[in-house]
Amino acid sequence: MYTRSGVEAYQATDANTMTREKLIVLLYEKIVSNLHEAEAAATAGDRLQMTQTLNHSQRIISELRNALDHSIGGDISRNLEALYDFMFHEHLQMLVDSDSQHAGNCLRVITPLLDAWRSIPVGTGEQAARDLARGALDTENGPLPASGGTPPAENANSQPAAPEAAPHSMSELVSVSA
Repeated sequence: MYTRSGVEAYQATDANTMTREKLIVLLYEKIVSNLHEAEAAATAGDRLQMTQTLNHSQRIISELRNALDHSIGGDISRNLEALYDFMFHEHLQMLVDSDSQHAGNCLRVITPLLDAWRSIPVGTGEQAARDLARGALDTENGPLPASGGTPPAENANSQPAAPEAAPHSMSELVSVSA
């Protein structure tokens, strides 16, 4: 009933118009799905399936890592980079030794991140981008008060919004068939 090109066009439009928060959630969910598939494949001795799903997950992690903006994200982006590096290394180790423990290690890292991203209000990323564009976002301390100047003392320890991924480079990574 539906043509492949129609489905692909819908997926591309959906990926390009969804909020940044939803895109990150979908990417994290796909990593979780890939890790479970790789775990099952390793247990079943299906090295080809394990390799394919781990490679897909690695591509997502690489894109997420490359999308980090340390000038805006500060400590958050540096911490995310360290977590992405850890997960990428665990993927490589699983490819070498086919030990599903590495997938479990990644799941222990990605699951709390996924939960955190699910709790971010829709539109937060777009608002942060607008604030940054108009100079109303202090990259060290977050939003500036409406009157301008320095942030109030209670915001001195707050963190800026987490870095976002570019939707145009992620649509194929979200695809369940990719």
